[in-house]
Amino acid sequence: MTLTNIRFPEDNPFSRIKVRHIFGWFFLLTIGIYFQIAMIGHTPGIQFDSEEPLVNEIVWIYLLILILALVWRQCRLGGIEIKYLVGKVPYHYQWLPLVGLTIANVFFSIGAFYIFYYPLSFIVPSFVEEILNDYRNTSILITASKTFYPALYYLILAIDLCAISPIFGGFISICIIHRWAAKWGNIRAIIAICLLNIIFINPYFMSSIISGLIYVILYAKTRRLLVVIILECLTNIISTIGNLLGTVVVDNQTGSTLDIFRSQVQLGVLFFVVSAPWVIGFIYKNWSVLKGPLPYFANASEAEKIKADSET
Repeated sequence: MTLTNIRFPEDNPFSRIKVRHIFGWFFLLTIGIYFQIAMIGHTPGIQFDSEEPLVNEIVWIYLLILILALVWRQCRLGGIEIKYLVGKVPYHYQWLPLVGLTIANVFFSIGAFYIFYYPLSFIVPSFVEEILNDYRNTSILITASKTFYPALYYLILAIDLCAISPIFGGFISICIIHRWAAKWGNIRAIIAICLLNIIFINPYFMSSIISGLIYVILYAKTRRLLVVIILECLTNIISTIGNLLGTVVVDNQTGSTLDIFRSQVQLGVLFFVVSAPWVIGFIYKNWSVLKGPLPYFANASEAEKIKADSET
């Protein structure tokens, strides 16, 4: 199966996947789960805090697993071969450059954040300060201090950041890309998925577009979902370390959050200058892979060729 032998849109198995169903499931399941939690919290005789961070983290993981299972089932019912979508296990992959790309991507995100919000901190200071305070209040150290069992919270959070979220984000994203590519073409689908990241990562909307491009390019280049999952896992780990260090630095400095942010803009510019050539160079060098067949069809075509060769 290749892109060239799909005569009609309905012959593409991804035309049977509806992205609106995925968002619908997410919306309805979220409402249903938190409605049940609220009911339990208001039940007389039961001591239950619905705002408990540990509970929220467990519920979040449960929700992601449910959505992942539903999308997986939808793919199977649509006739999509999961093995072609996921790709082979990369046994001899060069992992060290991937670590460097991850560090550069995180540095680029931090630098882009400072460069964009620094001038805004003088134009609309209250808006920027609100973003900074929200970021600080969601710090891992502060959130863990609000839970009744910090050690268990750290464990559940580690499972989420290193396994559940990368697997969920990677699999759902590639399904959506293949679906939208069947409808609009590769480039439009990729642009759409990058713009979709803005909804979930609002303060970092510039870097989220670049990160989305890196994930898609890496998936198209390697044709292996595991590489993208590991990239996202490394990104989460490095970002978490940065989150912890940032919290410690802010707590040890005097002055308002806005003043501390402005005093660190030189560091943000340095991060951007150092990382931008690496990140942008990677995208520019590998942009051509997005114009070819998407990994599902490339993997399927390769498997059919191997099968045909073995029969002759």
